[in-house]
Amino acid sequence: MRILLAEDDVTSRTVLALVLKNNGYEVVETRNGGEAWQVLQQPHAPQLVILDWMMPEMDGPEVLRKARTLQTDCPPYIIMLTAKCDKPDVIRGLDAGANDYVSKPFDPEELLARVEVGRRVVEMQLRMHRQRANAQHYRVKTGQRMSEMQEALATTREELRRVQTEPHVLTARLQALREEERANISRELHDAFDQHFTALQDDLTSMGRHLQATKPNPALLRETLEAMVPRVELLIRQIHSIQSSLRPDVLSEQGLVRAIQWQAEDTAKHTGMTFMLSLPEEDDPWNPNFALALFRIVQEALTNVVRHAQATHVEIRLDRADNKLELVIQDNGRSFPPALFVGSKTLGLLGMRERLAAFGGTVEFLNEPGKGATVHVRCSPTKDPEPAQPS
Repeated sequence: MRILLAEDDVTSRTVLALVLKNNGYEVVETRNGGEAWQVLQQPHAPQLVILDWMMPEMDGPEVLRKARTLQTDCPPYIIMLTAKCDKPDVIRGLDAGANDYVSKPFDPEELLARVEVGRRVVEMQLRMHRQRANAQHYRVKTGQRMSEMQEALATTREELRRVQTEPHVLTARLQALREEERANISRELHDAFDQHFTALQDDLTSMGRHLQATKPNPALLRETLEAMVPRVELLIRQIHSIQSSLRPDVLSEQGLVRAIQWQAEDTAKHTGMTFMLSLPEEDDPWNPNFALALFRIVQEALTNVVRHAQATHVEIRLDRADNKLELVIQDNGRSFPPALFVGSKTLGLLGMRERLAAFGGTVEFLNEPGKGATVHVRCSPTKDPEPAQPS
């Protein structure tokens, strides 16, 4: 890291520069306050400054006041180094804008420790600036993506009107669009976490440099590690949560029954609703696309319950008998609004029906007095081909 050293005394400046260079810093030397102020106004000026108080042309406090008027996202960290160490002088230096205050004659180890604090502050400012820039960039990309999604939705609606007489074609198109969109969003959200991992990488790099110092500070290292742990845990939880909601691993790894249990548990955790589940003890070897269609219907039904039903309890039943399957999702909330039953044109309800149409199934939406709304699915399960038996 570059450090601006403003000191009019040649001997002091030489000794200071040597100490800093021997500890890995690049030093920009100036002989008076005027030169220091010129350097600070440059586009890529050092962001760590050691400033003498009494200098020709412009003293330290005046340089400080001018430096604090600079319009920058990452203001310099300024250490005042001077023989004026009386309490009123210290207060005056801090009031002028100094971040730290070291009196002459200085102890090299103390000075380096304070410089190290300044370096950490500067690096933290730079990370925050990068994160803000990344966040702004991501907001712009998200806005663009939302516009593209709205255009795609408008196109899909137009296609929906054109192919109403071809339900199977519509089914394949809707499912392909939805799954493709979920996969794209999953990748984009994954990219958005890069900035947080970059911050963790910077912390690790900083710790590595500190460990190479002459006298590492165990307390500082422990403090950095303790600050990193909750950030890592939060990132892991967020990634798992987003990935599970977009493309749940539990469906492909543990099957439809466990996936429905997981979805019910997750919804209960976030809403406080209670669930009663009546599910087979063991999964059948469902066709993966058929299992996905059923699971998406459960997700869509629960989304409608959370958003519109004002329910406190939901029952989910999955029954299989004589090659017939029934899936029932029933809540104790408000019934479906009557307008939803006029041709069932609501995209969410239509989407449920279209998912099952490709497998020869049906979906009914029922209102039962005093029992809320019910989604009733009937179909003949589709299995993956069984392996041939050796002769």
